[in-house]
Order: sequence, then C-alpha cells, then structure tokens
Amino acid sequence: MRVKISVIIVNYNGMRHLPRCLDALAKQTFSDYEVIVVDNASQDDSVALIRRVCPSAHLIESPKNTGFGDANNRGLRVAKGEYIALLNNDAFPEPDWLRYLLDGMNHDPKIGICASKLVLDGTGLIDSAGDGCLTSAKGYKRGEGKSSTEYDHAGFVFGACAGATLYRRTMIDEIGFFDEDFFLIHEDTDLNFRAQLFGWKCWYTPKAVVHHVMSASIGQESDLSIYYTNRNCDFVWIKNLPMPLLLRYFHHKLLAECGNFLFFGIRKKRIGLFFRAKMDVLPLMAKMIAKRRRIQAARKIPIQALAKILTPIWSEAYMQSRWRRLRRP
Repeated sequence: MRVKISVIIVNYNGMRHLPRCLDALAKQTFSDYEVIVVDNASQDDSVALIRRVCPSAHLIESPKNTGFGDANNRGLRVAKGEYIALLNNDAFPEPDWLRYLLDGMNHDPKIGICASKLVLDGTGLIDSAGDGCLTSAKGYKRGEGKSSTEYDHAGFVFGACAGATLYRRTMIDEIGFFDEDFFLIHEDTDLNFRAQLFGWKCWYTPKAVVHHVMSASIGQESDLSIYYTNRNCDFVWIKNLPMPLLLRYFHHKLLAECGNFLFFGIRKKRIGLFFRAKMDVLPLMAKMIAKRRRIQAARKIPIQALAKILTPIWSEAYMQSRWRRLRRP
C-alpha cells in the first residue's frame, strides 16, 4: 500500500538512543508514514529492542556493516513512500517535524530536498541549519555552533544534512541516491551537489526541529570519522565540480587541504591517518572519473549559476564556524 512518507533509520549499535528516537517518531502529528529500520550488524541488542518498541517497523538486518549509504539504499528499495525521510538513530524530531518538511516541499515542484534545523541535544546550539558547499566542493553545516534561536528564516540553501531530512522520490529516481563507495560521511554532500547539478532545489525549514546527539555511532573526530571525512571530500570534488570551476577554484582546494592537514594532521595528531585517507583515493580514482563523466554529461544548471551558490572558502560565516571548532578542546 502506498504511503506519503517512508522514514528510513540506519542503526549501528544504537540501543542507547533508539528508544527516544522511535518514541519521537511515534508522536508525529503527521500520520501517513511508514518506518523502515536498517540494522548494520549491530553487536548490541538493537534488533530485539526495535522489534519490541516498534513492531510495525519494516526491519532489515544486514549480516555486516555496509555503511550509511548502502544501508539507506537498501531501505529505499523497500520504501513505498512518495517522499523519503532519513533520520539518524541519535536524532529526536519534534512532533511537527514531518508535517513541516512536507509543507516545505509544496513551495516549488523543483524542491527535491527539505532541510531540518538540527539542534545539538541539550545545548541550545545549532548543529545544522541546512548545508552549504564551499568553492573547494566541501560541504559544511550552516549556523554550526550558533544559538538555536538564529537561522529562523525559511529559504533556499545548497543542501541538507542526511541525519534528518526529506527527499522527493521523483528526484531520487532521476539522480540516484547515495554513492555506496563513500561508506559514510559526505555522501549527503555528494547527493546535494548532484541535485543542484540536475536543477533540483533544497528548501530549509527552520520549524522542522530535530535534537541531535551527533556522531553517537562512530564518535566525533574518531579515526573512522577523520579518515572518511578526508577521503570522501576528494570524491565529491572529483565527481561534481564542472571543469571550468575545478580549474578556477583549484587553489581553493589546495588551501582547504592545507587547513585540513593542519587541523587533523597536526592539531589532532593524525598525520598518518590523514595521508592514508588521501592515498586511498587513488584506487577508486578511475571509478570516480567514470561517475564524473556521467554526472557532467547530464548537468542541467549553468556553470555561472552553480558558482553563485557555492560559498567562498574565506567567507565570514564559514571562518567563524571554523574558529569556534578550533577553540573546542
């Protein structure tokens, strides 16, 4: 039976947060939705908990951890919804979350993505008010670290954090969903970029509020997080930036990588991990270039229009967010 929204939750050892996540979902004021939980070979008792707390959920059990992108793609294959909502297992939506996201889709038929306002749980600080994308092709969180009372105006943004967002099914049918070669991190940046290249838009809906623990499964600035952050940002750059912009902003990419090396390699003392991430781009280079050819051949947005929605790496708002991050212990 067809439903309006399919909500996909990818879980990996999420027992600590899953009950609150599923309870918040059960309290939605919009009721025409189904729940799909994809468990990525959790080692805790997540599966038993899901069956007990949310017996109506379509549960998909993976024999191994295949990553965030692959798990969502498997959820999509069984989804019946006209729209696809993603929700992290450590994210807790307020009751009107789905209703406000669906309202956002109605602003324009070319809106393919609706972004939520993610608030760091218990802090009153923004995690993400929609996503932007730098001229180095790296995604970033708008408003990160600012008060949750800010960024209160709806409007078009570059993209959305996949931790709590809504996608139009017809857009996914046209541009595809997540690139499974990413495994995790920046697969949503890649999807945001493809959406823009194909002429789709993203609408930020500040009333769609979700409280987010952030990186509960993989750990914030863990080796896993640092490795995939630094490897996958190169995949986004290779695949999605049209050649004229790739050449124009090549020095932006070099500056960004110098900053990443200083932050992750020097400050976080992960020099070996940083260089391993960069070296591991090479085995997949030919595959990424082949994907690039297909994406660029189908591009619909003019290059200058794309350039206007990319954020310069030295923009004041982005620099302020990086400074706040540098000051964190």
